[in-house]
Amino acid sequence: MRSRKRFLPFLLILLVSIILTGCWDLKDINRRVMVVALGLDLAERTETENYEYISMVKLTAQVAIPEKLSGGAGQPLTIGAEAVWNVSAIGRNVSMCYVNLQQRLQDELFLGHTRVLVISEDLAREGLSRYMNFFRNNPEFRRLSYLLISENKAEDLLNTFPKTANLQAIYLMNLIEDEIQRQTMPDLPFIEIAIRDVTSGVDPIAVLISSDKETGNIKYSGLAVFRGDRMVGKLDVEETWSYLQLAEGKLSGLQVVRDVESEIGRLSIVFKDLKRKMRLVLTEKGNFKFECKLSFEGIIFSQEVPAVYTKEIYLDQLENRVSTEVKREIETVFYKVQQKYNADIFGFGELVKTYMPEEWKRIEDWHEEFKKVELELDVETIIRRSGMHM
Repeated sequence: MRSRKRFLPFLLILLVSIILTGCWDLKDINRRVMVVALGLDLAERTETENYEYISMVKLTAQVAIPEKLSGGAGQPLTIGAEAVWNVSAIGRNVSMCYVNLQQRLQDELFLGHTRVLVISEDLAREGLSRYMNFFRNNPEFRRLSYLLISENKAEDLLNTFPKTANLQAIYLMNLIEDEIQRQTMPDLPFIEIAIRDVTSGVDPIAVLISSDKETGNIKYSGLAVFRGDRMVGKLDVEETWSYLQLAEGKLSGLQVVRDVESEIGRLSIVFKDLKRKMRLVLTEKGNFKFECKLSFEGIIFSQEVPAVYTKEIYLDQLENRVSTEVKREIETVFYKVQQKYNADIFGFGELVKTYMPEEWKRIEDWHEEFKKVELELDVETIIRRSGMHM
């Protein structure tokens, strides 16, 4: 009994010490710098002592100012440029930029609230892998943050403040999520682009953004196309719609065609449903052919002429014209990406890897094989409603 009583205090001390260690690395939230957006640009090259030139990187962090965002009794919230602080640092790589940036701040940087990572087009054309590695390895950085490619400098985009934005990072995130919900933009969080970057059967894409600092306008410009980790081209917004229809089976935006009765005015068709079927076959020449059938269902959204599409002959002609136009646009985008950029952003390589694994093992360079890929497209359109007539 005496030995047990002597052992009990030591047991209590041990248990208490284990419980108290839970707070050993506690950091007060007020001692953290909340980063809501990050930007990466190429900086001017620096000459070393050996007369060598080293490419430098510029990291810009958009930091939220809690005192400005909290407001006060009877006081409106501060919005725009007054609610954040954009601070930059230059280094040989992202890690050095981060260290140099931290030295300019009294509190520790925290990336857990970062919503968007903006990379300039110039930097993207040099290659993303060596810059993305820092964010892949950082445990604080959110993998579901959005990676954007800016046609301007990333720093300039972060210094562009739309009048309706409380926080610019939240404005960008809402812009992206709204476009995704309307099915006019692919859902491309950071983790999706990182996975595409290391996958051999598909090339990365990223959302393209442009900005005008003087007017405060920020707009969605389309997609940045990559071959491997280097940006090689762009698709505008309407070309992106065609990509979405072929690659992801999404409805996308409007389809505008000429009026079949007068051949003068134009009609706008809104698609309400889309069914996609993809079939992979091997041709006699040994090339891969993708047979894709797209079945659209839509309504007449607007028309410039007072034509009434109640006659079956006119409706059939309209449906055929819409199908022909959609097919032409999708094929144009496919051959542009295939022949001009030689980038498989459609994921056709992944389909070959999945459904023809033995053929995939024989391929040494998928990009060379992708140049010979054939696309057979069949588009069908049904117009369910012709709108209201007065």
